[in-house]
This record gives sequence, structure tokens and C-alpha cells, in this order.
Amino acid sequence: MRTPVTRERVISAAAELVDSKGPDALVLSQLADTLDVRQSALYKHVDGVDDVQHQLSLLARKLLAQHLRDAAVGLSRDDAVIALADAWRSFVHIHPGLYAITDRYPTAPHADLVAAVGEVVDVINRVIAGYGLSDDDSEQAAWSLRSALHGFCVLESQEGHPAGTDPDRAYRRLVELLCAGISRM
Repeated sequence: MRTPVTRERVISAAAELVDSKGPDALVLSQLADTLDVRQSALYKHVDGVDDVQHQLSLLARKLLAQHLRDAAVGLSRDDAVIALADAWRSFVHIHPGLYAITDRYPTAPHADLVAAVGEVVDVINRVIAGYGLSDDDSEQAAWSLRSALHGFCVLESQEGHPAGTDPDRAYRRLVELLCAGISRM
């Protein structure tokens, strides 16, 4: 007996597809093949590839926020930053295609995506709050942390590091620099 196709199943299959083959593999014909249905059958559940990308972007951000939350809960200051940074990088390793979709699909004007980004930012803000910084310094520290982690992970996923560089060592050093900088603010 064939498993019925649902919207949730389409999005789940799309997430697996982009994580295994990259975001460029997200075409409806490939997705239909993955689900063993005709492409036209997908339109009962999604409004096209744009809708699927939107849903994947939403899923990625929600999963990232939960992954970060789980890692940082109960920790403070440098321990929380280190745990958050490690969780961020591990998420990108586990879900490279989903993570890449977040850069390909803009949040504005989609309220659900803006809210999902807000969940990620909220986790970062909670981690930064442990340092007892002023509002302005907290905002700058959170932005810097998010930018650095995102930038490193994107470069790493695209093999954009210099030849001979140990990415693990470079990441540890980056996180150490971030912790030292935040502590000095």
C-alpha cells in the first residue's frame, strides 16, 4: 500500500532532497520522483517550487532555533556562546541544503519567516544577556556573533577556506575571539 502524499510529506521529502543533493536539486520533477508520484500530483499539496522553498526556509530557521536553544539552555557567558556556536556549525553540517535555502529565500515580506528569524535571534540575545551588557552593546554583540557564525559556516560549506587550513581549529579560534570580544565590551 502506497503512503499517501501530504503537504508535510512533500516538505519532508524536499528537505531530505536538498540536504542530500543541494538546494539546486530542488525541482518539482525530482521531488515527484522522490515521492514516486507524478509532478502534477504535487500541486494538490504545494503551489510550486517557490512555496516549497518558502516552507523549507521556514523549517530550517525553526530547526536551527531549536537546535541552538537545546545546546545553550542552562549555560551562561562563554560556555553558552561556545555551545551555541558548536550547535550552529553542527546544524549546518547536518542540514547543509536546508541551511543554504535560508540564504536563497528572502524573509521579507513573509511574517512567518520574519518570526522564525526572530526565534534564532532570541536565542542569541538570551546567550548574550548573560554578559550583562548595555542594550546597545548587547545588540552589537548579538549581530557580530550571528554574522561571524553564519559567515564561517557558509564559507566552510562552500570550501571557501584557504588550502591547508584546519577548519576545526579556525572555528575554535573564531569562537574564542568572539567570547573575548564580548567579554571586553
